[in-house]
Amino acid sequence: MKRIAASFFFLAVLVLQTAVSRSEDKSSLTGPEIVSKHLEAVGGKTALSKLKTRVVIGSVRKENETDANLAIMSEAPNRVSAIYVFKDYTWQLTYDGSKSLFRPMVSKEASVVEAKQREMLATGAMFNSMSLYNILSQNGPDEPKFEAKGTRKVKGKLAYVVDLKRARQPALRLYFDTESFMWVRTDFGRVSYTKEMGTFTNDITQHGEDQTDVDFYFETSDFREVDGIKLPFKFEQVVAFPIIRQKKAGTMSGTIKEYRHNVPIDPKMFQ
Repeated sequence: MKRIAASFFFLAVLVLQTAVSRSEDKSSLTGPEIVSKHLEAVGGKTALSKLKTRVVIGSVRKENETDANLAIMSEAPNRVSAIYVFKDYTWQLTYDGSKSLFRPMVSKEASVVEAKQREMLATGAMFNSMSLYNILSQNGPDEPKFEAKGTRKVKGKLAYVVDLKRARQPALRLYFDTESFMWVRTDFGRVSYTKEMGTFTNDITQHGEDQTDVDFYFETSDFREVDGIKLPFKFEQVVAFPIIRQKKAGTMSGTIKEYRHNVPIDPKMFQ
């Protein structure tokens, strides 16, 4: 019995040591190393460099509405446009390489939400790896700096936390799955704003107002291989009033049906 007990003891010690070793390996990776492993895991820089345009076709759902059509178009190195065709209005988010566009126009009370969306678009991280305008593979004088910040669970799975900093740009927090190195979440920071109580159509109607805080993030999941690149087919996006109406802020979920690469995109889509 003593020998059996001793064997179990040594086995437990070995398992603990292995777990500690793996934990230390995870925590020892630097920010640039994590990003490098991510780029390698999705297909490699060579494969990514062959992609000049990308069209994403899918659907999105918010609150209790029926599914709405979604299209995300991007062109290397730095243009992206997303169009959400909801029942009562069409929401467009576009970055043309130098400035961000937000349509339709919103009231003064909701302008801080619009400003945040414009800021998020300009970072190159708005749609994680769904867009070719991707801050992780950019080079040049404004090359981003990556700093590892340990690990944290995202949707129940452990992820590396990496802070991204760049001159004249807001700091971002990125999350990469510790096993697959897929880019699973981006935190864009908090916004305090005045809620507009009217409906959000292509014509804005103003009513009452109150104050709320929103933590904006974008999450991706269900990664599959497309043209030699691993891409997400599910996403969750934080939105605020007036994009949603039944509460101050919440999330909407999206499903990707198709990715198309190196197809012509009308330049007007980025205007």
